[in-house]
Amino acid sequence: MAVIHSWQPNESCDLLIRHLARGDCVALPTEATYEIVASALHPEAVARLRGFAPPEHVPAIVVHDFANLFDWLPLLRGAGARIFRKMGPGPITLTGDAGWSYGNVQHLAEAARPLLMRDGQLALRWPVHAIWDELRQANLPLASIAVEGGITAEATARVAGEDVACVLDGGPTQFAGLPSIVRAEGRRCRLVREGRITREQVDELAMSRIVFICTGNTCRSPMAEVLFARLLADRLGCAPSELRQHGFCVQSAGLAATMGSAANPNAVRVVADFGADLSEHQSRMASMEMLLWADHIFAMTASHAYALSPVAEIPEPQLLSPEGEDVADPIGGELPDYRACAEQIIQCLRRRLPELLES
Repeated sequence: MAVIHSWQPNESCDLLIRHLARGDCVALPTEATYEIVASALHPEAVARLRGFAPPEHVPAIVVHDFANLFDWLPLLRGAGARIFRKMGPGPITLTGDAGWSYGNVQHLAEAARPLLMRDGQLALRWPVHAIWDELRQANLPLASIAVEGGITAEATARVAGEDVACVLDGGPTQFAGLPSIVRAEGRRCRLVREGRITREQVDELAMSRIVFICTGNTCRSPMAEVLFARLLADRLGCAPSELRQHGFCVQSAGLAATMGSAANPNAVRVVADFGADLSEHQSRMASMEMLLWADHIFAMTASHAYALSPVAEIPEPQLLSPEGEDVADPIGGELPDYRACAEQIIQCLRRRLPELLES
């Protein structure tokens, strides 16, 4: 059975680094299971990792932040990228087209590449445990494979046998189950193995979320919300109420909204002329949760975008108008003012629709 070493936060990981640098395998805790890890620079060590993987799976490259994802999968777009951005580190393995010509794969030994690839796909893991942060100082590309049933150091040591130099005991894992495996296919993704992240959770993470922002969320942004939902549904051949089933969520909010106010009656009337319905709308404030989960944030005016620009970790707010023009507030105006506003909004939305369909 493999040797077990206990580990405490802030403890040196020099021993692990020495093992990895010379081509040994080690077993480390994550949030899901313990994983057997090797340097991806050593083809012999990666070959030993393959021995722990089912034939249909390959060891995953370990990434340490969201930007590092694109170093290995430079062609990744759409749902696969959305999953990692919204969830962050956690029990998911993502596979995608490696882009050999300019991704980090080209820097690995030629003998290691086929051991880490299957059908042109490379797998990535972003594990959660303090030991992985410590290992970043080694500056080694690491590959890992999850150990089925490896929820403790002792169980992992029994599985690993003499094929690993040591098992680092970080206590029982948090989720006690295998990571889910998601395959990026173009701009969409497919669940290959349901693990600790369920199919429903993957769908929520992968969904393209478009948020429209104005001041009070009773005129401009709700008009944009329902008009875009109508345009998008028509293009997809579904009802606006079915957009989530097609991977889209369209929302609106205000920066100074009163919660629960109805849409302005003139706004309700003019969007109805375009086949959209605002009759059940209730205004709401833009929340941090909504903004953080958004993939696209469209502001009605430059002042709205400016107000959101200091908010960390949200997508960069854009003006709805591709030409950079403000959408004037019709509040206090007559029906023709609302109609002019709706027409401006729908022209902007038509310009935005192709890029949002492909995002």
